Amino acid sequence: MCDRSDLSDGDVRPLILLLVADEPLREALRFSLETEGYSVTAPSCANSCASCLDCRAAACVIIDDGSVPLPASIPGRSTIVLTSDAQRFRRQGVKDVIVVEKPLLDDALGREVAALLARH
Repeated sequence: MCDRSDLSDGDVRPLILLLVADEPLREALRFSLETEGYSVTAPSCANSCASCLDCRAAACVIIDDGSVPLPASIPGRSTIVLTSDAQRFRRQGVKDVIVVEKPLLDDALGREVAALLARH
């Protein structure tokens, strides 16, 4: 089960699905994104949202590349990947993702989320 019981309560804020295994990073990102006005679900286990319809319909997914393996393409899903090796994604030919480099020293993630959601 995902970490939120109130996902379908009429909240009109865009839902961000945050897949980050490192708990301190996950909670810091959750706080930051909620402060920016987004609704966030951040399960401790990526598989916990697999059967949750609200989570599968999230406006954006943010994945820490150390948390879950990435497919070569993520079609139809607005996805941001947090990584310390952006060149690896280019070498592997990963497509359809926005890459934000770690460490997160500025508001690059917030800017990318806002830009991505503005396009959709």
